[in-house]
Parts: sequence; structure tokens; C-alpha cells
Amino acid sequence: MGAAVGLVLSETITDMLRSAIHPLLLLLGLVVLATPACTSVQSLVEAGDYERAIAVAQRRVTGKQRKNPKYVAALEAAVNRANERDVQRAEYLKRGSDPDWVRIHAIYDDLKRRQDALRPLLPLVDRDGRKANFRFVRVEGPLVEAGTQAAEQLYQIARRELEAGRRGDKAAARNAFANFERMERYDRDFHDSDRLRREAEELGRVYVTVDVVNRSGAYLPAGFEDELLRISTEEMDDRWRVFDVRPRPDRAYDYRARIVIDDIAVSPDRVSERSYREEKSIVDGEEYVLDERGNVAKDSLGNDITRPRTVIVRADILEVLQRKTAVVSGSMELYDLRRQRVVDQEELTAEANFEHYASTYRGDPRALSADSRRRIGSQPRQFPSDEQLILDAVAVLKPRLQHRLAESHRLI
Repeated sequence: MGAAVGLVLSETITDMLRSAIHPLLLLLGLVVLATPACTSVQSLVEAGDYERAIAVAQRRVTGKQRKNPKYVAALEAAVNRANERDVQRAEYLKRGSDPDWVRIHAIYDDLKRRQDALRPLLPLVDRDGRKANFRFVRVEGPLVEAGTQAAEQLYQIARRELEAGRRGDKAAARNAFANFERMERYDRDFHDSDRLRREAEELGRVYVTVDVVNRSGAYLPAGFEDELLRISTEEMDDRWRVFDVRPRPDRAYDYRARIVIDDIAVSPDRVSERSYREEKSIVDGEEYVLDERGNVAKDSLGNDITRPRTVIVRADILEVLQRKTAVVSGSMELYDLRRQRVVDQEELTAEANFEHYASTYRGDPRALSADSRRRIGSQPRQFPSDEQLILDAVAVLKPRLQHRLAESHRLI
């Protein structure tokens, strides 16, 4: 009896503890969930990740009537420390033997952007009445100076690259063009940069001529080459590559895309016949039901009993299949005219097929399947000529060739 009472008492105490602990755990969970948002931004400041700290704190105080003192303090500390860091970094870079003015300008630009984004919040006062003290930096003058110096620095780099481009280095000419374009951020009319940029663009451009070489030993049908070269160069041309399917005498070409025809094969006209029978069980009217004595059976009202009559219908089909195939195979060679060597090669094959069914039948048309019914009535057709089928294969080959030429940017 005593043991039972002790057991009941123990369970009661346990239940009481559980009911008391549950709210405590819930409250502790809420505190834990609420704490990281405040402490994480402070951790970001202490870790020197000022930009993230500013982004988090600024988002937390924007639009709030009663601003959390922790976020206001974190925003104040992060902005002031980031400004101080950026000023010191810019000054350090200026003292170098060859200052990177593009980087210096970017530092001042980031600093200005940071301060401009903060101005709509000023004055920033937390809910306790404390006003944040932001130590803003006047960057307008240093930003203009850095922009002028960056433009001059890029101009000199671009001029050196342009000189290499004039000696035939197209990669250097493209780099020069890129640096002349970068200058526009700092000064759109710096010296003669616009004229030099256009020169760099022209020097960096690669010209490719496209032609057809027949190595098959077979006669190419009239219009073969014209059809194959009737490709849209607009989809392949870009700033640095220009394709000409008809060489221009006033241009010096860098590459020659040769469409090499290695083999042309046309099968003979093939005719094959196939005969087969189709049959189907269908309902064809009604028939009387007979009783065991051979008389028409009656229902309870004395009426004749009937049922659907099922019959087997048949049809004999003669099918004629006409087939003919043309295959054009070869390759696309990208030939470097300056180095006198093939820099890329890929096999290209296209096939054109002529296929025609002609069918007739004898028997009951109700026996025909849907496929057979679709072919019935068509007559044999004249086979296409070898030349026409070869041109059809060329039409298949053309988009593959165009895609391959467009992919040549990996090499030129």
C-alpha cells in the first residue's frame, strides 16, 4: 500500500514539473530565436564584415517608428569603421609607386554610395532618444581626382595595347578596346580615346571567309555550293568576328572555314511490294434467335427474339514502297591563314530520304485498319533525281554547318 502511494505521489510530482518546465522552455526558445538577430549584427561589426552589418542594421531600422538601440548603435559603428577603413586604404594605395587609380576610385565610389544610402534616415534617433553620430567623409574632390587619374592610367595602358594590336596582336587590340570603353566611366571625351577605341575595335576584329572544297571526286549538282553557302551570317557575326561567304578583295582574312565534301552517295531507286490480308469482326444487322426445334424463339410477350449478327470481313492489300537516299559527308575545317595550319576540324554528315507508299486493295473496305485506309488510293510517284535529293541533303547540312561556325568563337 505504501509503495503504491509513493508511486502515485512520484508521478504527480513529475507531471507538475513537466507543466512548469514547458512554459520555461517555450520562453527560453523565444529568447533564443530573438537574440541572434541583435547579436549577429554586432558579431558582424566585431568581425569586420561592415557591409553586411550595415545592410542588416539598415534594413532593421528603416521604416520603424521606435528604432532598436542595438541596431542603431551597430549601424553607427559599422558605417564609421567602414569609412575609416576605406579612407586609410585609399591613402595607402595613393602612396604606392604605381597607384591603382581604378581601385582607388572604386573605394571612394563605394564610400559615397554608402553615405548616400544612409542620408534619408538622418537624423537617426533610437527609441531611447539617443542620436547616432555618423562621421561622414567628403569624397567629392577625391572621387573626381581618382576618376581623372584612372582615365589617364587606362588611357596609357590602352595605348600600349593598341601598339601591340597594330603589330598584329588581335588579343591586345581587344584588350585596348575594353580599356578605352572602361575610360568612359570616368571621362567620355578623354583625349582622342574615341578615335583610338574605334581603331582598336577594327584591329581586334577577325575576318573569316567560307568556301566549299570538293574532294569527293563526284560531280556537284548545279546550285550545290550556292545552296550550302546560303547561310545567315548575321547570326554568326559579332563585334569580333565577321564571316564572308563571298570573299571581298579589300579585306585581309585571318581564317578560312573550308567546307570539305568527302563523299556523296545516292542509292538507286528502290521499289518493294508487300501484300497482306486484314480481317475484322463486325456487327452487320440482326438475326433471329432459334429455339431447340429450329423455330424463331419468342419472348414472354410473344415477340420474336433477335440478336446482333456478327460477320468476318476481309480485304487483301497490295502495298508498294518507294525509297531513295542521298548522303553527303565531309567536314568543316577552320584554317588559320596566318599560321598556315588547321586549328579545328569536325565531321559533318547529312542524309535526305525519299519514301512513298502507294496502296490498293480488293475486298470489303470495312476490314481496313486506320493505317491502311490512310494509304489506300495513293499512286506511285516519280522518283526525285539524284541532283534534287543531294540538294535536299544540303538543306539538312546547312543548319549544322551554321551552328558549327557560330561555335568557332572558342578558337578565334
